Formats: sequence, C-alpha cells, structure tokens
Amino acid sequence: MNNSGILRMITPLLFILISLTCLLLLPGNDVGGSSWWETYKIDKLVHILSFAILALSTSITLSKLRVLIDTNYRLMTLILVVCTIFGTILEFMQQELRMGRSAELLDIVADCAGVLLGFVIFRVVYGVFPGVIPSDSVISNRRISQS
Repeated sequence: MNNSGILRMITPLLFILISLTCLLLLPGNDVGGSSWWETYKIDKLVHILSFAILALSTSITLSKLRVLIDTNYRLMTLILVVCTIFGTILEFMQQELRMGRSAELLDIVADCAGVLLGFVIFRVVYGVFPGVIPSDSVISNRRISQS
C-alpha cells in the first residue's frame, strides 16, 4: 500500500480526533448550562456518541490497515485502552485548564461505554469484529451488501 492510500485511510480518523478534542475542551460557558442539559445529563450522551464514532472510525482505519489482523480481541482491547486514556487526558485537561468545566469519573465511564457501542456498530455493519475486514471493501457484511 502506498503513502497516499494510507493517508486517505487515516484522514477521517485524524479529523474526528481533532474535532473531538476541540469540542470536549470548549469552555463551560460555551456549552451552556440550561436546566434541560443538567436535568437529562445530555453531557453523558454526547460522550457516549462521540466515543462511539471515535471507536468506529479507529476500528475501520486499523482494520483496513491490517493492524493486529486476525487478533480482533487484542485490537479491540488496544482501541478501548487508547480511547480510555485519551478520554481521561481530556477530562484532566478540562479540570486543569480551568475553563468552567470539571473532570468527572462518569464522563470516563461514558467514554468507555461509547467505545463498546462503536464495536457493536462495527459488528452490525461489517458482520465481524474489528480486525478482519478486507482492505478494499466498503461493507463486507453479506446481509447488508446483498440488499
């Protein structure tokens, strides 16, 4: 695989990483503190969905690059650990940068739940766990691709 092919595969993941970092480090007064936001804990849902997208894009990228191929549980563990560390670092940055936001353990738990949701979405779309999709396929799940 040439360099332009690798760059084409990792560009969406880099975009998601940069966007997620910027969004999760917004100052607290930019996020808004309306009563419905606090009442329904929409913040946790945002963390879950954000990290599901991050895990899904990471799974697709690493599967297509054939990183840890055929050892999907190791790949999933690697993604879970790296995403958890990333989320934890972001939480501590929120706390240390004093932007009107604080580090919360439940945000880290929501990040982990989002990563697991990303694995489930990958399984539903591709019919396999991360690590085994062909590098040239868009969707390899026969149930979906034959419809």
